[in-house]
Amino acid sequence: MNNKLLIGFFLALILILSSCSMSSSAPTDPTTTHYYRGYEGIRMTIDPGSLPSTLYYYANAPDSYNAFSVDVEVHNVGASWSRGGIYVSGHDPSLIFLEGVNVPKTSGGFWEHCQTRLSMGDWDWSNIAGVLNCNFGDHGASFTGDPNTDQAIDGVSINNLFGFFGAGDAINDLLSQSELLSRLGLNELGNMDVDLTWDGQTDAYAFNFDFTEFGLNLDVLHHGAALMILMDSLSFDRFNGKSFYLAADNYDYPGGELTYISFPGYVRDTWPAGLDSTPVTFMISSCYAYSTYATPLVCIDPDPASQNQKVCYPGQVSLAGSQGAPVAVTGVHQESGRLSTTFTIEISNVGHGKVIYPGDLELCSPYYPGAL
Repeated sequence: MNNKLLIGFFLALILILSSCSMSSSAPTDPTTTHYYRGYEGIRMTIDPGSLPSTLYYYANAPDSYNAFSVDVEVHNVGASWSRGGIYVSGHDPSLIFLEGVNVPKTSGGFWEHCQTRLSMGDWDWSNIAGVLNCNFGDHGASFTGDPNTDQAIDGVSINNLFGFFGAGDAINDLLSQSELLSRLGLNELGNMDVDLTWDGQTDAYAFNFDFTEFGLNLDVLHHGAALMILMDSLSFDRFNGKSFYLAADNYDYPGGELTYISFPGYVRDTWPAGLDSTPVTFMISSCYAYSTYATPLVCIDPDPASQNQKVCYPGQVSLAGSQGAPVAVTGVHQESGRLSTTFTIEISNVGHGKVIYPGDLELCSPYYPGAL
């Protein structure tokens, strides 16, 4: 009898240990994880319990009776750093107040005095096209004009751009206020020599700077961080949005960075007399900047006319699968000439959103006049 009980106890113990062993799994090794997968960038999840479908107003009641909050989870599940904004609209602002919405234009600080327009058709860092129009009073800069043209300013030349905008320490103080630059270790750029020139008659732009002095990881900059720096002057709260910076799903942030954005609100005391309740609809939208990183293998033939045996042959390269971004490089066509090689790169929107020019992210706000 005791032997039977003992055997039964051992069997029960084995089952318990087996079930515990089967439920556990080894942790994922970030050094061997493939991060450049998937078709998503920013994933937005809305707490359904935070969105009222019907509004009621409680007169002569504590403020908490008429209060609620629109809560949004924002998760970067792709392979690029990202900056963007969340907007809440669709409701009746005469009945509902939301924090950060229906407010006058907020101060943009340093950038409030500037209008910028960057053209990113050429990603050669020595030549980023753009227009910079700022009013800073008496500073050392050259603005040239030609009365024979229709342009008020035909040329701009600024030497040591950061020195011009605050002379060293002042610009460093400004940059130290940037959450993104601080996280990337780029909030000490005031001593970097940056030159900006524009020739209006030839429509030639040049924006030159050098990161090597700071020992920066250029690989990180290529994975969305450099794009975020260019986007740092955008002010999402200017048009009733709330901004976010999120790190990519990579070795430093396995799984991608996640944050929560809340819009606390309440039902206004302008509630019409005799109205018991009313249905309400909220539209929550997100616009963000993102980059795609692809590494196709191509063949460079220094002597395409030669009939000798080749190590490789130029041709078409198809990139199957995903790259951890909603916009993907799907193919590379290569044509080799005697003096040059031409690459045609195919890019496709593989996500579910709409692709826009990154400098127009503010126009994505539903409160912007003539919104996209």
